[in-house]
Formats: sequence, C-alpha cells, structure tokens
Amino acid sequence: MKILVIHGSMRKGNTYAVTKKLIYRLLTKGNVECVELGIAELNLPLCTSCHLCLTNGEEYCPHYEIMSAVQTALTECDGIIFSGTTYARALNAAMKNLIDHLSYGYHRPALFGKKGMVVATSAGLGDKGVAKYLRTVLGQWGVNDAIMVTRNIKQQRLQSLVKEQNMLNNAADRFYELLESDFPIAPSFNSIATHNAFRAMSMSEFSESKRDTEYWQQDGFYNKAYPTKAGPFKYMAGSMVHGLAKLTAKLIGRTCVR
Repeated sequence: MKILVIHGSMRKGNTYAVTKKLIYRLLTKGNVECVELGIAELNLPLCTSCHLCLTNGEEYCPHYEIMSAVQTALTECDGIIFSGTTYARALNAAMKNLIDHLSYGYHRPALFGKKGMVVATSAGLGDKGVAKYLRTVLGQWGVNDAIMVTRNIKQQRLQSLVKEQNMLNNAADRFYELLESDFPIAPSFNSIATHNAFRAMSMSEFSESKRDTEYWQQDGFYNKAYPTKAGPFKYMAGSMVHGLAKLTAKLIGRTCVR
C-alpha cells in the first residue's frame, strides 16, 4: 500500500515530528510504502488566482511543472496524510497555498475510495479547527471522513511520552485498518451537497468551464448522486440538492443573459 505524506510546515518542527512518529508506526506493518513531499522543498510560488485550472484544466496552471508531481502522487497513492501546522489559529500559509493550487478538485473531485488522515499541531489554540478544515478539503476531493490527529504542544508537555506514543500508535493502526479495508467510507451530507451542487452547475448551459463539463460527462459521475456507496438517505439528499442547484443555475444564467 502506498501512502502519500504531505508535510505542510516550512520547518521540521512539532508537526513534522508528530507526523514522522505516525509514519514510523505505519512502516512497521511491512507492506506500507510512504512517499513524503515537503512544502519547503517544493518552492511553490503563490497561487495567482488565474482560474486557468478551473476553466481550461490543471495542466494550464502557470506552476504546473511543480504541481504535476503532486497531482501524480495524489492519483497513485492508496492513502493520504495531510500534515498542517497552526499559525494565528488557522492553517499555515504554505499549506493553504498548496490547497489553493488544487482548488479544481472541488469542481472535479477524483480521489474517491482513497483513505485519509490529517495532522495538526498548535502551541495553544486552533489545531482542531485546522484539522477539521483539512478533513473537509479531502472530503470534497472524494477522501471521506479522514482520521484526525491533533496535538497541543503545551498540553503535550504535561503528558508522559508513553501516553503520547500510545495515542499516535492507535491513530496509525486505525489508518492502516482503513487502508486494508476494501470498503469506501461513506461521504458526509456536506460532501454530498457540495458534490451535487458542482454536478449541476458544471452541466448547466451557462457553465463557463468546458473542462468541468467534460469531467462530469464521464460514466458514473453525472448520473449518480455520488460515485461510491453513500446510503439511500444521502443519495436522496444529493438528488434534491442537484435538482435545486440545476434550477438555480438556469434561473441565474437566464437573468444574466437578459
């Protein structure tokens, strides 16, 4: 099994140390390969918000030479570990910049069936909020209900190293069990709603993105409320959101044309 680990910190500090402990535990399983990418080593410029990835395709990104390796790694892995740190009670800028470059994943999600874990640390407050944000991002890309590992470094100093290691070992073991399972994790209602809103808007006659339209025309995407198992109630909710979003897109499009 191949796991992609993206280290989101610009330095190898607390978040990096926690993530490495998780990696070491996973590697003891024997059949695990971890591919590590560090934000600092990517030298990724700021996203210019040119929208080319959304309208024309991700290969038109002005930083595609750097991003292509990240995109390939995301596609080829079985599991993803997003490791982000907390600055001013929010996700650090370098990691957010990477996510901005991958924003087309909201329009054209393609990571269905992959398993995820998010890691976030702080020196005080905000780590749980950062972890929830990272989990939401993965969910919109098709990686549902990622395991969250959060660490408050100040609180951590009051705990024994044995207790901390046991917590990390348990999280790594749960992630490994998910990777071994053949069953995809059901999406949240939020993921279902967002997925179907984009499904409707991309197929609207007023859509400004040919690439989105081409993507959603694929078999198994446009004709389903969600590509993987979600349950009857979530499928029903998705269909309702799709119908409402389709009607809204038509009304707004006609109003703008007038």
